[in-house]
Amino acid sequence: MALKAGVPGLYPRTASCVVGVDWFRSRGRFSAYPAIGAQVFYGSGGGTHTGIVYAYDANFIYTYEGNTSLTNDANGNKVMKRERRRRDSYVYGYGLPAFSEGVTIADPALKGRAGYVYAATASGPAGNSTSSSSTRTVTVRAGQTITAIAAAAGISVAALLSLNPSVKNPDQIHPGDTITLPAVPDGGQEPQQPNPTPPPISPPASNSGTAFPGPSQFGPGATNANVTKLGELLVQRGAGRFYSEGPGPRWTDSDRQAVKAFQSAQGWTGSSADGLPGPQTWRLLVAHQGRDIPAASSAKPSAAPAFPGASRFGPGSVNQHVTVLGQALVRHGYGQYYRQGPGPRWSEADRRAVQAFQHAQGWSGSAADGYPGPLTWSRLMK
Repeated sequence: MALKAGVPGLYPRTASCVVGVDWFRSRGRFSAYPAIGAQVFYGSGGGTHTGIVYAYDANFIYTYEGNTSLTNDANGNKVMKRERRRRDSYVYGYGLPAFSEGVTIADPALKGRAGYVYAATASGPAGNSTSSSSTRTVTVRAGQTITAIAAAAGISVAALLSLNPSVKNPDQIHPGDTITLPAVPDGGQEPQQPNPTPPPISPPASNSGTAFPGPSQFGPGATNANVTKLGELLVQRGAGRFYSEGPGPRWTDSDRQAVKAFQSAQGWTGSSADGLPGPQTWRLLVAHQGRDIPAASSAKPSAAPAFPGASRFGPGSVNQHVTVLGQALVRHGYGQYYRQGPGPRWSEADRRAVQAFQHAQGWSGSAADGYPGPLTWSRLMK
């Protein structure tokens, strides 16, 4: 494939998937996140099967794969387009070719890094368009973000971007741009953030001036006093452990994790606990502090346990330290890698969660191999 495309140096020339994984790792170009043009590897150690990613969204990767079929992933007789869940345990990781124009990738830790273009979702597959009769358009206002527009419309970012293929970089929209949204539901009411409505809580009169400032004030790219106010309210509700610095006016992943923990503490799930504040989240945060409103849970332990040693982690390991590691990863926002658990038996879910955390520290190559060392452990135990 690479030979025919005239780029033989961008991919390993081998029939072994394991050799392919090592080829990318040795160049520091292996990731737990999908990228356009990436070589995806499947199975234990990435040695079972492979393909090329041509698109991805929040939940799926879309690939071209040879020697495959719908009944036999790794020993079929077809070249096919395939659709796979990003967090399926069968998906091992991605080799990143060094394209001269840069690699479009979903890894937030690589945002702003030379040679990479961050996109939460990219080049969605054909066939996802919606007819014009069921859509409407809005004009981007100053301060608005794709995330905020999606939240206000009550849809996911992936769904919004599938309606707007011209948006190549979700972090770069501008006032005056036109965005396509699903049509307003019957009845003409603008959809709201889908937080379920808990029992009414009336803020005291002294809370005047604390009305929800609007979803456009929050999310990636937002910088304003309302972000600072949100962070301060979250710290008052017990979410200070999420902030290594701040809170401050620039929206960060610390804000998102703190909001998500607060929303989850209310018993909300799914899109109601997406880490982006809506009117109900804001109203609960500014309500009288004497009210019995669940705060962000899972407080940090008073004393961090010492690193138990590398031998405690990896294939075949079964011990309490694996459980402690998994619980720390969940606290830091990496619970999406676990279908069940965490538990004492080391699994691929543990490795992928550790690798994602290591990437978020800005590490790559052997420093982000998915196995905890003393520094990974100490940061997770904070």
